[in-house]
This record gives sequence, C-alpha cells and structure tokens, in this order.
Amino acid sequence: AEAVVNQYLIAIGRTPSGYSAHCPDVPGRAAVGVTVEETVANMKKALEFHFEGMIEDGEPLPQSDGVSAYQEIAREIDSGQYLLAHVHIDTDRLSLDALTASV
Repeated sequence: AEAVVNQYLIAIGRTPSGYSAHCPDVPGRAAVGVTVEETVANMKKALEFHFEGMIEDGEPLPQSDGVSAYQEIAREIDSGQYLLAHVHIDTDRLSLDALTASV
C-alpha cells in the first residue's frame, strides 16, 4: 500500500530569541526554535504528536488546504516578516503507531 503523506503549510516569524511557527490548517499548534531549520523540525514533531493524540481519540485529522492555504496566508501576513515552509507528515505511520500504542 502506498503511504499517505500530507503536506502542511507553516508560517515562520522572527522572535527576539529565534523563530516561531504556526500551521494555519491546525489552529492552536505552534513551535519555536533558535534557527529556521530547528523551528521547522519542532513544528513537524508538534504536529505529529498532536495527530497521534487525535488518532488515539478517534478524531479525523485536519486536511491541508494546499494552495488555497498559501493564498490565504499571503493576504494576511506581511511577507517581509514571515517565511513560508511546509512539513510532510506520514499519517499512515502515525495511525499504525497510535494503534500499536493503544493496544
């Protein structure tokens, strides 16, 4: 079976101590880091952890809005202040991990 990998947009902003990121498709989730790379990695971990909890609770995972998410966030933010990136989440692997953990 082919793996299901979802791509989520994240917006990364500068902070006094480094960077912070949020994901428009997953309200309430954020991550920070000293570098952009660390911030992206931390955001991916935060999303995976959140999604594992959702799977364990039987909740549907948020769907990425794809290109429309980029268009919407581009209208909302000052492009000089933010970087846009995306993370890939292997939701099939998370499903297996969550099911194994709950058995």
